Amino acid sequence: MSTTNIRPELARHLAQRLQAFSEGFRHNLALIGPSGSGKTFQLQQLLERAPATLLRIYCPLYRESPRSQLTRLLCAILQGGLATSSTRAGSEEPTHGPATPSLEALLQRADRELPRTASAMRAVELLMVKRLYAEAFTRTLDTIPLLTEECGRSCVFILDEFLYLEETGFAHAFHELGKRVMTWPSTLFVLTSSAPYRSREILRERLQLLFGQFELLVLDAPNPATTMAWIQQELRGIRRAKTMVPFLLQWLGAYPWYLAVFLRRLRELVMLHRSPEVTEELFLQTAWDVLGHTSGALHQWCVSRITGLTHQRIGTRALEGLIQIAEGARTTTDIGKRIGRARLSAALQLLVEQDLAQRSGMCWVITDPILRCWLSTVMLTQQRDARIDATDARARFERYVRLLWIAWSDANRRSFPEQVIGLFGKFTEEMISLDSKTGRLPRFETIRAHPQEPDGPETYLIAEGQGSRWCAAVHDGPPTEQAISSFDAFCKTQTPKPSRKIVIAKAALDENARLLAKASNMWVWSADDLRLLTSLYGH
Repeated sequence: MSTTNIRPELARHLAQRLQAFSEGFRHNLALIGPSGSGKTFQLQQLLERAPATLLRIYCPLYRESPRSQLTRLLCAILQGGLATSSTRAGSEEPTHGPATPSLEALLQRADRELPRTASAMRAVELLMVKRLYAEAFTRTLDTIPLLTEECGRSCVFILDEFLYLEETGFAHAFHELGKRVMTWPSTLFVLTSSAPYRSREILRERLQLLFGQFELLVLDAPNPATTMAWIQQELRGIRRAKTMVPFLLQWLGAYPWYLAVFLRRLRELVMLHRSPEVTEELFLQTAWDVLGHTSGALHQWCVSRITGLTHQRIGTRALEGLIQIAEGARTTTDIGKRIGRARLSAALQLLVEQDLAQRSGMCWVITDPILRCWLSTVMLTQQRDARIDATDARARFERYVRLLWIAWSDANRRSFPEQVIGLFGKFTEEMISLDSKTGRLPRFETIRAHPQEPDGPETYLIAEGQGSRWCAAVHDGPPTEQAISSFDAFCKTQTPKPSRKIVIAKAALDENARLLAKASNMWVWSADDLRLLTSLYGH
């Protein structure tokens, strides 16, 4: 993957937090975001720029045996300490060779350079031999303050995908971790998770103790302009690539890893076919290779997502509901009509807990576009006809991707206000949560643009139907305080008065403009809200 950081603001914020910690101010961090959103990349960038005065322990966790995970954690602690020890001694010996050193090899070095830490870890090894894994885990954690004392430095301790601690089966893992978060002022804890629902719950109920508060950083979609520039850089020299960049940004833009996988395969195919440009055939071939074919990286990723689901008690039932949501069922009633209501509430709650679907008001949506695409094509095809010919399966998959492209192309031939009018025309009385508010999206009979100054920065819309009257201000750019005031004045001139005042903007409002909109009882729809509505109603 490219080394370009498409979230520079987040990178700066993390670096500032690390610098502040090195100067004596600690604020623990939790990075939460879906898989593929770039959490590990941000950590790697952070560690490369971390102050040399800090001891750095980075441990990625996986779904594995307790012994394997403990060994991984011990190795990470030792590698962090030995790197510090080598730097302090002026050694040029590399800490990391071509392959990750074994625990025994690291302990042999530590016997010379960090004898107290090495001795404590050998005691942990004895507990592992006896399969006393819970005790071994707490003893492993307690080697960290011993190491910081031995090295004479404060420590940043990073657990990548920290929820795997509980899945591995360590008894009271988060209770033990929470006690140390609270009582180790010389250690900065940085946790990441690809399971937002569960991680928020753990942070709120079991780790946010007294002096152990975490700053929650959610990895939402990166800045579109920055991401587009990165995609164009990755496809430089390939003709017609620019025509597909906005579509890729719309389809995969919130997930940098998805983009990296897709772009890498596209470049490979362009080289293999010696093509000077991106053709529709090459684009569809790329989509099939990475998502449709069983060997594709994104295909395998989607399989892993639902494999964990089907291992649950009502997982099969939940998977049926997930497929129906991907097929367009928006409410619990709609889903129940398709698959029956037996155990449906518990099955849908399982989808929420597994971060496979989310509920917004009364509406269900799959926010991951790749998972939604895979479920609607590959998974649905397999479910309906397990004996389908491979050629037919691919044809169905490519037809779906073409329809995505056609829908996107049709939307982008229209202006932004015209796109919003089209979206309003699809509302069908569902309750939905946007901008921290829950409201009904009425079925409108008429939607019209109010005459404004030509080439003005916003367009006013008036939508009416079934006793509801909405006024909306649609902005291509960020609305200003003056624009909010002008829109409020416009709404006051309307007869009858609007039941809803909506500010819709592609770009985020500054804080003062947002506060003014809230004070005027306006519903503010940002890019994320529009993305959710697009997932529900199409372009």
